[in-house]
Amino acid sequence: MTSRYEYSASARFDLARIWAHHAERVSIQGADSMVQRIEEALRRIVVPHPSAGRVRPEFGRGIRSFPVVPYIVFYRVERGRVYVVRVLHGHRDIQQPLMSLLVA
Repeated sequence: MTSRYEYSASARFDLARIWAHHAERVSIQGADSMVQRIEEALRRIVVPHPSAGRVRPEFGRGIRSFPVVPYIVFYRVERGRVYVVRVLHGHRDIQQPLMSLLVA
């Protein structure tokens, strides 16, 4: 069992974009709620059970994904922690943003 999680710079940027999108289209409270849902899923499900996510070898060694509808959290386990590499909308073409992981 891992003890915590950490975001890559890309994942932090993704969360900021998610927040801004929801703040503009829904409300600030809706934006806060969406980001909190993602973080809650990480704390309550992914961190205690990192193998709960789907294995995604097409994006690199050790990459897994976990849905937090409508988003997908992409992560890997590193040095006893969940390392979130991206948080992308489930309807987005995820191939392009994740191609850089293939060399990681």
